[in-house]
Amino acid sequence: MKKIKGVSFFCPAYYDADNIEKVIDKAAKVLPLFCEDYEMVVINDGSPDHTGRVLDSLTAKYRKLKVIHHPRNLGYAQALKTGFANANKFDLILFTDGDDQYDVNYFNDMIEHLNDYDAVITYRRKNGNSFTRRLVSWTFNRILNFLYLHPYKDLSCAFRLVRKKDIEDMELKSTSPFLPVEVILKLHKKKLRIKEIPIETRRRAHGRSTSVLPRNFSGVIKDMIKIRLFSFNAKGNR
Repeated sequence: MKKIKGVSFFCPAYYDADNIEKVIDKAAKVLPLFCEDYEMVVINDGSPDHTGRVLDSLTAKYRKLKVIHHPRNLGYAQALKTGFANANKFDLILFTDGDDQYDVNYFNDMIEHLNDYDAVITYRRKNGNSFTRRLVSWTFNRILNFLYLHPYKDLSCAFRLVRKKDIEDMELKSTSPFLPVEVILKLHKKKLRIKEIPIETRRRAHGRSTSVLPRNFSGVIKDMIKIRLFSFNAKGNR
């Protein structure tokens, strides 16, 4: 298979001191196999553990790694916005989470569809999370199907490949973990071709997830409704 020109890979990190090195190690091995060039960006979102120190040490090992430190925790949405603003050297942008639940090796499966699709997203054929989190995710996705009338199985699956040209003019309104879902919904609204492929994920081995904390959960609900009302109504803006 001919190598693609390049990809910008990024992920946020929060309570990921024992996870992020594995993610970067895998990315640094996988991306050169399929890309002529690449960059890696990690956003340390004010993590109170030693995630920042781990990342700073990795910059000496990987010259293509750039680390951005938020001075305090600004939240998942802002960490992703920082990623989009800084991981922009190439037209293809691959983004995921820094908790090592998603296998970067699936990048190979994703790029096989680039000739026919504008973006490639994933759904969890096997979900490594607890039963409670799987139930929450299933319910959330069915509500999204109903509200937004889209065909995708799992918009909460955090492994996505998009094109910079398709998102650089996108006005993102979410301030919660709903933001990556907003990105895909707006690509769908543009009638871009989006391929959804199956993957398997593992349970988070270290640190703690904050996605189901009350403040994040309520924020997602508010953004889900806000985006539907103000960006997807008959007179909705982009």
